[in-house]
Amino acid sequence: MSPIKVMGFAALLALTNNTFASNEVNTESLSYDALLSSYQYDFEVNYFNIESQKQSLKMAYIYLKPAKENMPIVTLMHGKNFNADYWTTTAQYLQSLGFGVLIPDQIGFGKSSKPTDYQYSFAALAHHTQALMSSLNIQSSIVLGHSMGGMLASRFALMYPNTTTKLILLNPIGLENYLHYVEYKDTNFFYKNELNKTPEGVKKYQQKIIIMVSGTPHIQH
Repeated sequence: MSPIKVMGFAALLALTNNTFASNEVNTESLSYDALLSSYQYDFEVNYFNIESQKQSLKMAYIYLKPAKENMPIVTLMHGKNFNADYWTTTAQYLQSLGFGVLIPDQIGFGKSSKPTDYQYSFAALAHHTQALMSSLNIQSSIVLGHSMGGMLASRFALMYPNTTTKLILLNPIGLENYLHYVEYKDTNFFYKNELNKTPEGVKKYQQKIIIMVSGTPHIQH
C-alpha cells in the first residue's frame, strides 16, 4: 500500500493561485434544464455509463491528457454548489505545467444524471470516480478537493490509497466537529432554506466563495 502525501498550503497555492478569472455576464434571462444541456463548458465533455442502485446513470467528465510524458494526473473534485466547469482556469494552468487533468461532474451535479430515488454517499461518489479512472486506465492520481469535494477527496483517499499519490484539500468542509461552533438543526430547517434560494442569491454566494478562494471573482456564462 503506497503512502498518501497530504500537500501543504504553499504547494496548494502553487496549484491554485490565479486560477479564477473574472468573466461577468448578465444571468437574469438564463435558464437551464437539469442536465445543463444548453450550458457550454470550456472543455469537451464526455460521459461514462454507470449502473448503480439498479439505475443506469451517466457521469459527465472532462479529461485532459498529460501535456508532458510521464507527468501525473490531477483529479479535481468540485464543491456542492459548483460543477466541473469552474475548474477551467485551474485545469489550463495545470496542463501548461504538463499535468494531465481529470474533472468529473459527480452524480447529482453539473451535466451528470440526477436520480431522485437514490442513496447519495461519499463512498458511492468515490466508487464512481474510481470506476471512471479505471475506464480511462488512470492507475494513480493527485487528488484535489474543494469545499464538499474535500470531504469526497478524503473518502476517496481512504478507500483507494494505492490510487491516491497526493491529497490536496482546498477550503474543505466536514472535517471538524461543527457542533462546537453551531447549534444542531433538523433537516427540515435546511430544506426550507433551499426552497428560499434564488438565482441571484446563488450567484452572490458563488462570487463570495470564489473571492475567498482566489481573491478574484469568476462567474461564467
